[in-house]
Amino acid sequence: MTASGEVMRKQPTHAELERWYRRLLWAYPIGYRRANGEEILAMLMDSAEPGRRRPSRADVADLGRGAVRQWFRLPVGLSTMVAAVLAAVVLGAVGASAGSWLAWQANELPSNATALEITETAAGAPMTAPHVQRLDGRRDYWRAVYVSDELSLPNWTIETAQARLRAGGWTLGPVEKSIPDLYRGDERLDAVYQVFRATRDGHAVTVYALTDFTPDLAGTQLNTDVHLAVPSWEPVAILLGWLVGAVAGWLLTGWAGYRLRRRALPRRLAVLTLGLAALGLAAFPTIGLYHTLFKLTFTELGVYGTAPAYCWVVVDPPAMLVGGTLAAGLAILVLAATARQSRGLSRAARVYSTQP
Repeated sequence: MTASGEVMRKQPTHAELERWYRRLLWAYPIGYRRANGEEILAMLMDSAEPGRRRPSRADVADLGRGAVRQWFRLPVGLSTMVAAVLAAVVLGAVGASAGSWLAWQANELPSNATALEITETAAGAPMTAPHVQRLDGRRDYWRAVYVSDELSLPNWTIETAQARLRAGGWTLGPVEKSIPDLYRGDERLDAVYQVFRATRDGHAVTVYALTDFTPDLAGTQLNTDVHLAVPSWEPVAILLGWLVGAVAGWLLTGWAGYRLRRRALPRRLAVLTLGLAALGLAAFPTIGLYHTLFKLTFTELGVYGTAPAYCWVVVDPPAMLVGGTLAAGLAILVLAATARQSRGLSRAARVYSTQP
């Protein structure tokens, strides 16, 4: 500490300025702050003009940039850079999936009675022998209430079904039609398969209608599934989750890299083996997640859509692979945390090896 810095600290204005600088220095990693904080503080106090009570914008920006550099700084070497990028990609995928899952948990499915009522609105008649199946577990990637009935509806048309749903406040989507290959013996049946979706109040109903025009079989078999509509804020949740995961992957790789420098060869080989195992386990769910995100963003999905992004962390076997990846990563962090420092390390190595 210089003499001028000591004199400045005795002045009330500079005492306040010092408190501000100390608060800003808390943005740095704890190890770096302990080793260099007082030196940086002395330099800042020496360069401050008399009477200043708060840091200048330039000082705040400079300290902020320095803190970011120290947090994201990696040990020198291509292998550490590659490991940090891979960790960011993998944990970013996990974070994106977690964000998607949280977004989808915001709403609850309607009751079975409500789902049956919606189906009867689409059918225009009460269900005589309805079969209701509910999939509403936290590990069900497509939560829905499925309603079906063996009853064949006479004179049912998709136009009247849509009109009834529209009158009930539902917003209708496009209709997809196809000609099914249905036969009775050698006779091909005259039938059409139609599907459309309608949404209301965070819920969606998909109506599946198989209409047969064969004279003695004329009628429509109707099935529905009532599920959650895609949350409007899911893209934001996915982006935030990805950022949290990617940043965590980068920071943890840097922390482990500094801790493991100059450690015994068996420990480093163990970390390398665990890292390769984690990468192998993570490959399938990570690639699947990014492929799903690509389809959700750039592909016209139509009525049938695609599985939500979070399915890669709740459905086996991808969920088991993700769990194995996280377990291997945790083992690497344990090996890094329990590594003893070797004698003769440089001052910089000691600083970064103590980063949280």
